[in-house]
Amino acid sequence: MAFEYTVSAYPKDLAAFVLDHWQAGSNREYPSLPNSSELEHLISVCYQASLLRDEERPVRFRLIFLAPDRFPANQGPPTGLHRILFTAPPPFTERELRKLSPSIDFYGSLIGVWRDEKSGFSIWGIVHSGSRWAQSLHGGGKGFHPLPDSLVVNVISPGRITVNNGSTEIGTLNSGKIVSPSMAVFDSMWIRSEFGSIVDEELALHLEARSRVKKPWAAIDPGFLGTIKKQVLMRIIGRIRSYRHGGTLISIPDELKKKFLSNNPYARLKYSFIDEEPSRRLRTLIVKIANELAELYGSPENPEREAGWTEYLTSKNQTLSRLDESLFEWAHLVAGMTQVDGAVLLTHRLELIGFGAEISGTLERVDEVAHALDPEGIESLKEPTGGFGTRHNSVYSFCNALHNTVAIVVSQDGTAQLVKWNRNMVTVWEQLLSSMIEV
Repeated sequence: MAFEYTVSAYPKDLAAFVLDHWQAGSNREYPSLPNSSELEHLISVCYQASLLRDEERPVRFRLIFLAPDRFPANQGPPTGLHRILFTAPPPFTERELRKLSPSIDFYGSLIGVWRDEKSGFSIWGIVHSGSRWAQSLHGGGKGFHPLPDSLVVNVISPGRITVNNGSTEIGTLNSGKIVSPSMAVFDSMWIRSEFGSIVDEELALHLEARSRVKKPWAAIDPGFLGTIKKQVLMRIIGRIRSYRHGGTLISIPDELKKKFLSNNPYARLKYSFIDEEPSRRLRTLIVKIANELAELYGSPENPEREAGWTEYLTSKNQTLSRLDESLFEWAHLVAGMTQVDGAVLLTHRLELIGFGAEISGTLERVDEVAHALDPEGIESLKEPTGGFGTRHNSVYSFCNALHNTVAIVVSQDGTAQLVKWNRNMVTVWEQLLSSMIEV
């Protein structure tokens, strides 16, 4: 099903979207969401503040709408939230937000806002959260203390506002459009089907290693291997965004690798890699992580125990920490390759083929794409491609010519798109990762 685009969205539309998609917390004594008119006012003030500048610096901040007594006075990062109260709370205005934003680190703290019947909205202080939450957006292995159920507004760049319920993203207003948070596209059935072979093969390699060891090993949750890959992609995209240059990743079926290493009508590689273990390093690391996790959590007393993502996050094992760092470094390596003109080319197994791939200009131009509204791309909006640049349009042509490929395109402004042929049309999933990743 496809729909045509309507008029541009504004703060009042984002407020209505939040009200429709909010899941209120269970604590009725402290309502976590203002009423409709208050919510529209709060988002509108944040939106107007985003358009300002402070001594040529952009206005960026996170804001939490919650009473200060909801934060214990004796806690702080990394296991809690550290709140500091102002003696004279300033009013909640665009001007005050502009003045405060440079002194409150976007990735470390939030502006605390609440309202009372006498003075209305006011800024009561600062909530220091620490930066672990941002590491998790990039795929970091450390856990973080989630924000309580409450309205959180993130002012990211001019006109770009993201609203959360605590640490759970609800929607983003960006370029006149409201986008839901990635729609969990990496958990969709088509993604699992497209990249399923790597999970099966890595699991087989892990089981083969396990069979050669006589001591007890824990079973590995098969979903853990897919989660690792997803986290690695998050790290790559987060790193590309930090360069503020943009970049493109293209994943092709494994059987097409030899075709792209020679002359072909789709793309020309400027830098290609020899087919050996270093180009398959990610798979090696994932199997090593599975083996170490299985050995670490295996015991004769509990032979049926299964280890997965939770155990990986909470483990203090030094070997796992080093392997996690190796994943991070691999992601940085790949992200750096995108800074050369052209795309980075990988297989669906995430084996590196090369970079600097120039997509052929002879491919048929795509005049219209489907903008997906759900993870499977069942519902979509038709969108003309004339407003997109060369990087996007070349990828649309590529995916139109090769239907079994997947591409990720990151713009200079940090917006990310996942591109795939779907339901007889090139389809894009916009902001496939959290819209707050900027560094």
